[in-house]
Amino acid sequence: MSKLAERITDLPLRDDLDEAVDEALRVSGGNARVAIGALILGQRSLQEAFADRISAGYVRRGLGS
Repeated sequence: MSKLAERITDLPLRDDLDEAVDEALRVSGGNARVAIGALILGQRSLQEAFADRISAGYVRRGLGS
């Protein structure tokens, strides 16, 4: 995961989505494209980390959806 993706995904969770979006944009220097890219990379890294922990049988039976 990139350093920016780490910084954005490590932002504290807030009840106010607009505030969270503003904070992600601030961290990315105001560039929405960079913020979105970092969030996608962060999401991909989280999915890969969780995929290693989820039982293949659990996923095959369709219980994971």
